[in-house]
Amino acid sequence: MKALLALLLIAAAITEPKGFWTGPVNDPVPATLQGGKVIHTEALSALLRQLKPVVVDVSDSPHRPENLPATTTWLPVPHPGIPGAIWIPGAGLGVPPANVEQFYKERLAKATGNDLTRTLVVYCHEKCWLSWNGAKRAIGYGYRNVYWYPDGIEGWRKAKLPTQVLQPEG
Repeated sequence: MKALLALLLIAAAITEPKGFWTGPVNDPVPATLQGGKVIHTEALSALLRQLKPVVVDVSDSPHRPENLPATTTWLPVPHPGIPGAIWIPGAGLGVPPANVEQFYKERLAKATGNDLTRTLVVYCHEKCWLSWNGAKRAIGYGYRNVYWYPDGIEGWRKAKLPTQVLQPEG
């Protein structure tokens, strides 16, 4: 409880930037998202039981280590996510490559059936700006029912909720 209170106090001290966050990805995040709603684990679990929101993981994808010899086989570790989530690496960057942003916009449109009122939930890791940026980006596309889940997959797993191995899209 003390740790949660400390995190809330830190988050309350962090103000939302006017644009997208382009600083260090793993830094304290704000407690708010203008134009969206913040949701935490228990409420998200209930929301998933009640509705069929589009859930989007915007975590980065793993990259082959630079010092790994070219002759060595490299297999990334499985990426656990919230069951049914769409994993779109790069969509939460402050300035994503144009092709990633276009894919994100198109993939959200497809997943929501072009319904800007459809509920979206965007997450990545705790204390990570990628999900904040990804949710803000969706709001900028015109989605009106966007939830940001700042607890991330770590909060989901701490609550012992089920996960599913996700494959990156895009």
